[in-house]
Amino acid sequence: MIRPGMARIRLVLLCVLHFMWLEAAAAALSFDEVTITLGEDNRIMLDAQLGYELNETASDALQNGVPLTFETHIQMRAVEAWVWEADTVEFRVRNVLRYRPLSGLYEVRRVGSEDKQVFATRASALRYMGRIRELALINRAELDESAEYLVRLRSFLDIEALPLPMRPMAYISADWKLEAEPWEWQLRP
Repeated sequence: MIRPGMARIRLVLLCVLHFMWLEAAAAALSFDEVTITLGEDNRIMLDAQLGYELNETASDALQNGVPLTFETHIQMRAVEAWVWEADTVEFRVRNVLRYRPLSGLYEVRRVGSEDKQVFATRASALRYMGRIRELALINRAELDESAEYLVRLRSFLDIEALPLPMRPMAYISADWKLEAEPWEWQLRP
């Protein structure tokens, strides 16, 4: 039987751990700059620069040859849309960061494309990985001009892409919860 005083202590401990988890998660990734513009060809374009800062756990894993996959999820949907309605636009930009110990180089590969770059420093690789340039979201003519749309960006470390033996610990450890505070913007075409 749990005494009332012990229940309060456990609740306080859980709250502290939850806030520590939020603090660790929020500090690792950030949207440093996001720009939405209308291109000359009447397409809505997105440019973004994400800041990646690896904590000690992710850094150690990377240095020991574990590839880290980061995903940036981009959504546009009508503000008035119901939960079950499909997004107007949805993109997933996935990057795999890998360290090659024999050469001492860092490799960034964009999943779903032929783009693979090699860098001498981790800082350069992280800066390149965080860059999204001239991503055409949608043609303005395809949007309802009387509606408002919400553009939402999320970025996080994909735990599901870690090697299978590492996943159980990653699910329960706050050190692996690397994600940015979501960025949102309302726009009217």
